[in-house]
Amino acid sequence: MHIPMRVLLGEWRPTERLPTGHLPGDGIMPHLKETYYSTRIRPGSLIVFSDRRAWQIIDVSERPDDLWPEHFNNEWDRFTTWWTEQAAAGRDMGAEPTRATWEHRPLVLILRPADQPTAKPRHIAIRASRTFFVLPEHYSLCRLCQEIPPCRHVVNEATIEREMASAERLMAIPAGACLGCTEPITSRMKAVRFPGPNLWRPDLGPDTAVFHARQDCEDSVRSYRQLWEEKGHAELQPELPEEAP
Repeated sequence: MHIPMRVLLGEWRPTERLPTGHLPGDGIMPHLKETYYSTRIRPGSLIVFSDRRAWQIIDVSERPDDLWPEHFNNEWDRFTTWWTEQAAAGRDMGAEPTRATWEHRPLVLILRPADQPTAKPRHIAIRASRTFFVLPEHYSLCRLCQEIPPCRHVVNEATIEREMASAERLMAIPAGACLGCTEPITSRMKAVRFPGPNLWRPDLGPDTAVFHARQDCEDSVRSYRQLWEEKGHAELQPELPEEAP
């Protein structure tokens, strides 16, 4: 099974193309059109919840104003302060916001597992702008995990395979070659060198992490720099000259 890169990087999405569901309520996607890509969540809708399982919506209701969780009240105060400042600066901010139509207000989502029609419903405070993948009446499940595919097991296996393939590619790079494209770096080429231990190929020794200073290798340089800075190293050594002295 092909697992998209965004899933391997932690942004889970179902294998099957599913419409994005928006919660009902005033001020929430008021101009939403029902399409293959987006829909409105209603009682009876089936959604994918945080555990990658199917849940059935029983009801969605407004949370009483005096029962808003503290972090929602704090966020509302920050938002209205920002809105007032922008309006005072002369910017067109539209109608003054209200708690009853604020798109990030808390709603009460009542739901239960789709395969347990007699289970006790769960009541969850949910942000009104939160979206969910909406399932059709007939949907796929992993036989072993009972999760909406790709399940955790499949994603973990694909992640391990990707890491092993990346390690094999790195180990095949000869000393002095670009860690991004794996091609040699000659003395006449501009390059970016990272001093200190080689974080991708420690066996090559210190001061050996080098990349071409060209667009094709920018993503690799960016990835290495992020890891390099996380390790607390000093500023990047200037790019090497086009010609050796």
